[in-house]
Amino acid sequence: MFTRSRPRSVGVLALLSAFGWFGVAGSAASSEADGFPNRPVKIVVPYAAGATTDTLARTMALKLEGMWKQSVVVENLPGGGGLTGAGTVARTPADGYAFVIVTASHVISPAIMARPPFDPIKAFTPVTMLAKSPGLLVASKQSGFKTIPEMVAQGKKAELTYGTSGVGSKHHVAMAELARLADIKAQHVAYRGSAQAMNDIIGGHLPLQMGSISFAKDFVLNDKVYGLALVAEKRHPMLPNVPTLAELGYPLTSSEWWALLGPAGIPRAIVDKVAADVAQVLQMPDVKARMPSDELVSSTSDELLRFMQNEAEVWGGVATRAGIRIE
Repeated sequence: MFTRSRPRSVGVLALLSAFGWFGVAGSAASSEADGFPNRPVKIVVPYAAGATTDTLARTMALKLEGMWKQSVVVENLPGGGGLTGAGTVARTPADGYAFVIVTASHVISPAIMARPPFDPIKAFTPVTMLAKSPGLLVASKQSGFKTIPEMVAQGKKAELTYGTSGVGSKHHVAMAELARLADIKAQHVAYRGSAQAMNDIIGGHLPLQMGSISFAKDFVLNDKVYGLALVAEKRHPMLPNVPTLAELGYPLTSSEWWALLGPAGIPRAIVDKVAADVAQVLQMPDVKARMPSDELVSSTSDELLRFMQNEAEVWGGVATRAGIRIE
C-alpha cells in the first residue's frame, strides 16, 4: 500500500507545488510592470530625421511622455539600411527602456546578407505593430516620363536609376521585382533616408524614387514630382489619380510597415503594458490626423512575431530571386 500511495502523494505535492510556483511567478511577472517606467525611455529611429519613421517615433514619444510622466527620447541612428540602429538596441539591457522602430528591411536584409549582424527574430522582443503604408513610385520632373508605360519604354532603351531608403528595404525589393517583371534594367542608389532621396528627385539628380505614400504624397499633390504608381491592392483616396502596379499588370501589392521592437528577453508584463499604451496612442484622433495616409494598427507581441516570420520568408525570397545581395 505504501509503495502505491507514495507516488500518488508525491504527485499531489508536486502538483500543489506547481500551482504555488505559478502563482508566485504570475505575481512576480505582474509586479515587473508596476511603476514602469520610472526613468527615461529611448526609442531609436534607425534612419535619418525627416521621413515617416522619424515622424511616427516623435509623435508617439510625445504622447507616451504624457501617459508615463517620464521622458521618451527619440534618437536617430541611421546606417546599414536600418540595421545599425537596430543592432544597437539588440545589445542593450532587456529591461524595457530601449526600443527601436523597424521597417520590413529589418527582416529582409539579413536574409540576403553574407554575414548578417544579428538574427532579426531571435535577437529582439516583438512589442507591437505600429503602421502600414502603401509604397509610392515617383519620378522627377526632369525624368522624361510621367507614367509607368513611359518609364518602361525608356527603361528598355537605357538603364534607369532609382533611390530608396536603403539596400534590402521593402521599397528596394519591390522596385527590383518591378524591374524584373517589366524586363528593364534599373540601378539602385541607397540613401540614408527618404528625405535625402527626395531632395535629389526634386533637384533633378535622380529620376525615380520608391518610398512610402505617407512621405511622398505631398510632393505629388504639390506638383513637385510625378506619382507613377502605388504598391497596393487598390488606389488610395488621397491620390485617386495614381494607379496601382497591379492594375497596370505588375502583381506587387505588399505595403511597407513599421513595428516596435526591443532587445530579446524583455519581461512579458512590460511588453504587454507598452503594447497596450502604444495601442491607445495610435487611436488618438490627433495622432491619426498627423499621419492621414497611413493605416495605424497595433497588434499583440505574438501576432507581430508571426507577421515578421512570414515577411522574412516571403520578401526574403523575393529579394533572393531578384538577385539582391549584401556582402
